[in-house]
Amino acid sequence: MARATLSIVMPSFNQARFLEEAIGSVLSQRDRVKEFFVLDAGSTDGSREIIEKHAGQIDWWRSEPDGGQSNAIADGFARATGDVITWLNSDDALLPGAVNALLDCFDADPELGLVEGDTVVVDGDSRVMHCDRRAGPSRQWMRHGYMRIHQPSTFFRRDVYERVGGVDRSLHCVMDTELWYRILSNTNAKRLERYCGVHRIHEEAKGSADTWSEKYQAERDMIEKKYPDICGHPIRYQLGRVAYAWDRITTGRGRRAQRETQRFQGKPLREIADELVRC
Repeated sequence: MARATLSIVMPSFNQARFLEEAIGSVLSQRDRVKEFFVLDAGSTDGSREIIEKHAGQIDWWRSEPDGGQSNAIADGFARATGDVITWLNSDDALLPGAVNALLDCFDADPELGLVEGDTVVVDGDSRVMHCDRRAGPSRQWMRHGYMRIHQPSTFFRRDVYERVGGVDRSLHCVMDTELWYRILSNTNAKRLERYCGVHRIHEEAKGSADTWSEKYQAERDMIEKKYPDICGHPIRYQLGRVAYAWDRITTGRGRRAQRETQRFQGKPLREIADELVRC
């Protein structure tokens, strides 16, 4: 049986500080990556020079104004031909072996549409802040108010993405959440109990910048109105909170993440990445 192929899209804008690490995390696993696209929005901080340095291992790239992150992601996916796709922001990264581990899940189950691995959160200096082992992802968790998917650790099938209509280009902050609503409503998903992705929290990130807070809230309000069958069910959400607490206790997921956070917190990711993925 043919193994699943993967296309990775990397949107980028003025993230030269992190771009080398992000690109390197893909190129180190290039043997299982069919296509790697980098879409830079015309950065002026040296990002273009970093991309050009690796151009021989990048299948297609551009550096020009693109109308925002969602446009870049959608443009990249429009070119993709891999069975499985993902985007990786230029301030995030993949952990060693993540590509093989996630693709193996799709190879094992043809009905599987989305897989999320566990995630390590780092700061602007690539030091571990905490380790995150979440519940889900699944349609049931989502409908009970728990839908916290870490995008850097998430791969999904291209045919599912196309079937649900792709990334909403009009969104700039919650395009991932809105896409997960549609994907999880239309396919099977699972969690891979292995650290796969790196999510970075730093002062320049959208989620950390005060200048984006109003835009975030406006888009959250919009998708809550757009998906009334998913959002706004307080009784169901209370049941979901109880179920989530019970899941963390009975699976030991919460305790494991706490122990791993204590073990790795403050350490440079480059020194403990291999150890982390063996947890």
